[in-house]
Amino acid sequence: MAPSAIEVYPTESPVTVKQVSQAHWSEPVPFGGQDQWFYIPETKRFDLSRGSARKLVIDADDGVANHRGALIDPDKTVLVIIDMQNYFVHPHYRDHQAGLAAVVPTLKVIERCRREGIQVVFLNWGIDEHDLRVMPAAVQRGFCRNLAQQKGYGWHVGLGAELPDGQGRCLFKGTWNADIFEPFKAIMTENDLCFDKARQSGLSHRDEPLHRYLRESGKKTLLFAGVNTDQCVFGTVTDAYNSGFDCFLLSDCTGTMTMVPGAQEVTEYNIATNMGFVTNSQAVLAAESI
Repeated sequence: MAPSAIEVYPTESPVTVKQVSQAHWSEPVPFGGQDQWFYIPETKRFDLSRGSARKLVIDADDGVANHRGALIDPDKTVLVIIDMQNYFVHPHYRDHQAGLAAVVPTLKVIERCRREGIQVVFLNWGIDEHDLRVMPAAVQRGFCRNLAQQKGYGWHVGLGAELPDGQGRCLFKGTWNADIFEPFKAIMTENDLCFDKARQSGLSHRDEPLHRYLRESGKKTLLFAGVNTDQCVFGTVTDAYNSGFDCFLLSDCTGTMTMVPGAQEVTEYNIATNMGFVTNSQAVLAAESI
């Protein structure tokens, strides 16, 4: 089990949390092996810029994760917008209030990212016949539940099932239901990148298109937006974390329909304490470029 944000493991002698809280470091504290972060005690920020000439300072609330944000290299940063597709957020399919609430903050973040030279990426379900043939049973089951019997279409109808009224097969490439939600489609540019996925995570293995792009382009820092926070977003963040990328969740640019109380909050906690950083659109919009 991963440690929490306040747990400290002993090296040569036991160190208590109280002792750590009373310590006063004057030098940056390194984390990692060859690809290091540095914690700056004076500012309570992490430096993830890896010596870049230009840095972007993104603040965060230090209440949950004991830090005040991070310095990143915008040239090695990607904004990853997950599953903002008609099938997941369009009112025709469901009443996704949290997803719709995330649209405007995300649009503002996209605008700021473009000004800073941060690559904008749309990561979406987009399957084909081959994907269906090799689809794990557990993934298929997730799309085949009781709501299909109640509505005949919608959230759980079966991947690849034909949807009514010309909407196409469920989450198939090129269909209306799998298309990017109109507010995002309307502002896309030729510089934006789109990647398909056939699992909750878009980084489930190194052959995934997004995984190859990140490695080949030398990108290191990922800002995450989209739906659903505790499912496809969290799945992709988890694989990004395990692959060595820097992970930031933009809390108000994400949302979930999970009915279990605290689903959003637990996801944010796990990311902030173990996997990376949690901040919001206001922090990105207010980020200082130095």
